[in-house]
Amino acid sequence: MRNLVAALTVALATLSALASATNLINNGYEDLVVAISPSVDESNAEAIIASIKKTIRETSTVLFTATRKRAYFRDVKILLPKTWTNTPYDEAALNENFEDSEIRVDARNVVYGDQPYTDQPGGCGVPGRYIHLTPEYLTDDSAAAWWGPRNKTLVHEWAKLRWGVFDEIGYPHDPTFPLFYWNTQITADGIEDVVIPNYCANRELTGELKDIVSRGGCSFKSGFPDENCRFLPSEDQDATSSLMAYYYLNSIVEFCDSASDEKFSHNDLAPNRHNLMCDSRSVWDVISQHSDFANGANPPTNAATPTTVTVLRQEEAKFCLVLDYSRSMDTSQRIEKLQRTAQRWILHEVAQGSFVGIVKFWGTAKMTSNVTEITDQASRQDLANLIDRNLGASTSIGAGLSLAVNQVLVGQKNPVIVLVTDGAENKKPYISDVRDRVISSGARVVTIAFGEAADPNLESLAEATGGKSFTVVDADDGGMLDDAFLGSLTYQPGEKLTDTKVQIYEYDYEGKQTLLNETFSVDASVGRDLEFRLDASDASHVTSAPVLVRPNGTEVGGASLDAGISMWTISVPLAEEGEWAWRAGVSGNSNEYIRVGVTAKARDPETMPIYTRSWLSDTEDVDATVNPIIVYAEVKQGNNPVVGARVRASVTQPSTTAAAVELDLLDNGQGADTQAGDGVYSRYLTVYSTTGRYAVKAQVWDDGSAFVNNGFTTSRRRHPRSLPSLPLDTPTYCCGSVVPMDPDLATPTGSFSRSASGGSFRATSVPSGDVLPPARVTDLQSEVKSSVLTLTWTASGDDFDSGTVSGYEIRLSANRSQLREDTFDSAENETLLLSLEESMAMPELLLEAGQKVELNFTFGDGMEMDKFYFVALRAVDDGGSMSPVSNLASAVSSSPPSEPEGLEGWAIALIVIGCLVAVATIVGGLFYAKKKDLF
Repeated sequence: MRNLVAALTVALATLSALASATNLINNGYEDLVVAISPSVDESNAEAIIASIKKTIRETSTVLFTATRKRAYFRDVKILLPKTWTNTPYDEAALNENFEDSEIRVDARNVVYGDQPYTDQPGGCGVPGRYIHLTPEYLTDDSAAAWWGPRNKTLVHEWAKLRWGVFDEIGYPHDPTFPLFYWNTQITADGIEDVVIPNYCANRELTGELKDIVSRGGCSFKSGFPDENCRFLPSEDQDATSSLMAYYYLNSIVEFCDSASDEKFSHNDLAPNRHNLMCDSRSVWDVISQHSDFANGANPPTNAATPTTVTVLRQEEAKFCLVLDYSRSMDTSQRIEKLQRTAQRWILHEVAQGSFVGIVKFWGTAKMTSNVTEITDQASRQDLANLIDRNLGASTSIGAGLSLAVNQVLVGQKNPVIVLVTDGAENKKPYISDVRDRVISSGARVVTIAFGEAADPNLESLAEATGGKSFTVVDADDGGMLDDAFLGSLTYQPGEKLTDTKVQIYEYDYEGKQTLLNETFSVDASVGRDLEFRLDASDASHVTSAPVLVRPNGTEVGGASLDAGISMWTISVPLAEEGEWAWRAGVSGNSNEYIRVGVTAKARDPETMPIYTRSWLSDTEDVDATVNPIIVYAEVKQGNNPVVGARVRASVTQPSTTAAAVELDLLDNGQGADTQAGDGVYSRYLTVYSTTGRYAVKAQVWDDGSAFVNNGFTTSRRRHPRSLPSLPLDTPTYCCGSVVPMDPDLATPTGSFSRSASGGSFRATSVPSGDVLPPARVTDLQSEVKSSVLTLTWTASGDDFDSGTVSGYEIRLSANRSQLREDTFDSAENETLLLSLEESMAMPELLLEAGQKVELNFTFGDGMEMDKFYFVALRAVDDGGSMSPVSNLASAVSSSPPSEPEGLEGWAIALIVIGCLVAVATIVGGLFYAKKKDLF
């Protein structure tokens, strides 16, 4: 089973490595994109661009040294938003966009402030999503100095983004990754427990311990520094690693390496995030196995060439619809659904100023329209009228793609192909015949597979071109197809987040009712330009036009009907916060359907909307027996995390008769989720009915417990790791196992609802039987009071983070190294606190994955008092599969307080009575004072 876990890690790393558009070619990274958000004020453009250029070029030099002369930045692009109209640029962008960029310049996430950070929801070796930089960080040298030199800071973050490694330091107030830890060492006085700062270096760092409050020496409790204590390394050091720890020190230029011949090489026992996520492998071990360097790729070179930086500006998207018109599209009303959805997309979704072309294919291909600019409603209608239902024989997907890239989109900037098909190819050219040409054209391909028979090469083509893949089952009423078409709009130049439409409500109905009366919430973050839409399978199905009802009971009528696509629309310039209602009359024909959607923009330009995004860990030819899919959903207001929301993924299965799998996503830092409270909810998908295509959609809502994390107070934000050349009251380095939140600053979201499509994937192999192991427990904590040891942790699952385990094995040792993965089963120097058999008879421990478990032990005669111990556990499922060993929790076995000597029983009784009298007097005085205040 350990082999399965290892295979899972390698598979994730390999697949994710292919997702980035940046390639390492002959030691130089090419096509790295630094994108600036439309939300960034253009008035500071010159300073931002100049800082990016300087930082990237200086970072390239540091990176070259850190990778042992194996990598540097050769070609970097700065992408300006289309909304920046007064800033010079070198050329128009080809297919670069903000959502796919590796480094993003955007407004602050208040949790981090101006600290650069990497959005990193994956595991060891899995690249992050992007590096976040603020405009203030780039343009304010004093703000940037809190975090060290920009060039070294960016190498630190690049290592997380590109190679999937993590910090090798502790975080203030973090329960899993502390600033200090106990370790057993051999000293001149023998074996003893010593307190060590949490870092990795190839030489022991010199420095001092300081109290951030008193500014003097640290206070200790049971021999351990209290929460105000910080280790301040000296400026002059002999150590050269690690860039994942105190990277800002002048001497630090390398990553920790377990192969180092230094006395202090990689510290595999330190309780830092990298060791936990990467099973104590060194950072360089993980980096060297990445495809950038594995198997001798990109060996050392003599020198790095200067970095070329090109400033681009994003262009309007040039869409080409490549639509399957083979006769199989007549099945299950596919062509009718395609016509209605494509027309709706052209008429109402594509942004003004975009370009749309249309190619139809069957056994051959035909250009129905060259790229045409969307300028007004007439131009939209002209294009929509070209989507007909006239079908032909055979299927040649390659013919449609070839015509799109060689004629319709040739020479176009920001080209996007939306490919819709339901069949396997049976006539040349095939996809394989034109694949290389499509990739070289720079066009992104969004593939939409209608039904299970659609060609298996679709997902591969989308992956290779940086596009997306979707699937639509025949039982769908059109909602899945809508989501797929809307997914292509990601490549349209974005507006400011406050000017972006957010889907706040969805509803669909097929049944015999004749009057529909439903409600939806407009929350405090949205309301401007609210648009209500009701789509029907047939216009005659709606017997009375929809009406909106405001929270105060007044009605909004005047629905506008587009009879061509059977859609009613009601617009409200500014919708007040609260519960709205809508009603409409329908025919009662259960063979017809209606779908309702409500969108709105931010309530005002100063209020960021709550939004959600969803995605999958993989999409192409997934072997779910070793690489189960992780479903992700991000919930934020602006860039600030929304915590405590309910997030549920609905997974449509390949079989049209199988019910969708409902999966509650969690933001608890366990299982698939790597960090609690960051607003990214996730979970492994462990239930698969058969091989084939699966589609995922996430629904988000508030059940009264959702809050926006607005950061923490100044007193908590200050006092971090502390840079040696700066005062102690520096900003806090964030974030470890849990993203901190100040309850006094957090704001309730109020009732809200959001949804987002996560796309689709194709499973080529699915689990059979209980082959998936429990997930690793990573939040084991301990507390000792007198002789009682209390352990708490989040329950693992029978299959990763789902279901219920059969039991746990819990061991204790005075030696940290005895509780590692390869030594956990050894009886030497260990105490088995709880066996698997014992735990199986304790139902209070066998809780559903994600719930909190608590267990108490009494220290026995075999354990020394006033000694430091470590505890770890392993979960086991009913098939005998074992989880990896948990993180280590530490515990001090304190001696119980001695009883008072020389007192008779009567004396003790008098003392007790005296204490009770004193307490009664104090309580009475407080009550009297309180009573006086009332009058």
